[in-house]
Amino acid sequence: MNTEAEQQLLHHARNGHAEEVRKLLETVEKNEAIADINCKGRSKSNLGWAPLHLACYFGHRQVVQALLKAGAEVNVLNDMGDTPLHRAAFTGRKELVMLLLEYNADPTVVNGSGQRAKEVTHDREIRNMLEAVERTQQRKLEELLLEAAREGKTAELIALLNSPNPPDVNCADQLGNTPLHCAAYRARGPCVLALLKSGADPSLRNRNDQKPLHLAQGAEVKHLLSGNTALYRALRRFEGPLWKSSRFFGWRLFWVVLEHGVLSWYRKQPDAARKIYRQGCKHLTQAVCTVKPGDSCLFSVKCFDDSVHGFKVPQNSPPQAREDWLQAIEEHAAYSTHYCSQDQVPDEEEEEAGSAGDLQASLEKAQACRQRLDRELAGFLQMVKECEVAEEMLPSFLQKVDVVSEASRETCAALSDCLTLLVKQEGARNFKLEQEQEKTKILSEALEALATEHHELEQSLVAGSPPSVLSEDEFYDALSDSESERSLSRLEAVTSCSREEEGQRPIPGKHRMSEGQDCGGGDALSNGIKKHR
Repeated sequence: MNTEAEQQLLHHARNGHAEEVRKLLETVEKNEAIADINCKGRSKSNLGWAPLHLACYFGHRQVVQALLKAGAEVNVLNDMGDTPLHRAAFTGRKELVMLLLEYNADPTVVNGSGQRAKEVTHDREIRNMLEAVERTQQRKLEELLLEAAREGKTAELIALLNSPNPPDVNCADQLGNTPLHCAAYRARGPCVLALLKSGADPSLRNRNDQKPLHLAQGAEVKHLLSGNTALYRALRRFEGPLWKSSRFFGWRLFWVVLEHGVLSWYRKQPDAARKIYRQGCKHLTQAVCTVKPGDSCLFSVKCFDDSVHGFKVPQNSPPQAREDWLQAIEEHAAYSTHYCSQDQVPDEEEEEAGSAGDLQASLEKAQACRQRLDRELAGFLQMVKECEVAEEMLPSFLQKVDVVSEASRETCAALSDCLTLLVKQEGARNFKLEQEQEKTKILSEALEALATEHHELEQSLVAGSPPSVLSEDEFYDALSDSESERSLSRLEAVTSCSREEEGQRPIPGKHRMSEGQDCGGGDALSNGIKKHR
């Protein structure tokens, strides 16, 4: 429930009472009243909307300005995933759109319908303004990414690439250098690894026709760029609305997300952005997609455990929408299959990194050179002491200096060989560690999903159901979201027979539910025989 002050704030924001809003905010600042400036309405007239949503929708500029000055969250979301910028753009409030942008409103936020602010407005001038702001913000993010790659700011680089609106990982500076070029010529090994993992293309060339490998400095960076970079394909997050089938509930609309080889579905897009309330997930290891020739929307995904999940794109989607989903699923399936099936780094890479025997031999050689250097230095110091007595021995001093210098050079060369071998082995170990971490992540998520399904199965068994005349061979889980391969034909048959409108969702008949309840009632004992489970 909203407090009295919050109810007043929502009321005044809706009706444009700017002076009352200012006074109320002052009392809240002085702790004379309790109210959250970003509170959500609970009544029918403002359900799920914050004061800033209401003021922007109804066009009250002074109220919007007062709320923003008081610290209102400019990108606050309502229950439909709309920001105040969505509402101002939808109603064509150009002045409010400009004011929100001055307070760093994000025009790239996607609402529950998968639309940005520029896509909900009917005003061409507002749309052009928002597109220009998006381009400017995107270029700023690209500059930050390039700077992070040059300076070796790995944490900042990863945060940019994992943000909801990441910059282009293959963007370029004035010389045509991508972030991978910048990290390579600055010998930023961790940044190179993070960029490759995020889909950076090592085959791109700058304006001097140079690849990142041509500019690479350091043995570790060269090893990463010259190795099997095909593993780091451009695997990007892919998401959007899809209808998903289940036997009991029929077709329901979800927000589906493809990320790191995992297919997840959520009720709403804001839940997916926050990664909360996930309705289900499936790992795409060895997954195979199939389509029905006569249907341009329907497709199915068969997973490694032989479960089949049916999907269809909304009818108002672009013609290539299904092909985009199929291509993205294929890429993520290949990614997941690779990390779940590969157990070790290829032997060729291990040989390139050097064996433990080579490292041991190099260390022994360095140790021998160091001992020689110690002996020569001791003899040199002894001759220096005698120099005060016999100046005629100066030529022998010079000869001794040459010997010491030569021993020093040999020692440095031997130590350099040791360092090179160590760096190569470290690069190979880091490479293998990244692969093991990916495998661990995928397997842990798979275990989590299996544990969830196991728990749901136990709960359904505890809840139980009345005895049935069906045999165990004819039994299937009515609450399951997946289909077996045999039942896929039934799914396609139902879909082809009844293509309901996208806005309507099938609802199970109440008559069947009532029959199921009556089966466990008194009628079961009418013949005097007690039935047991």
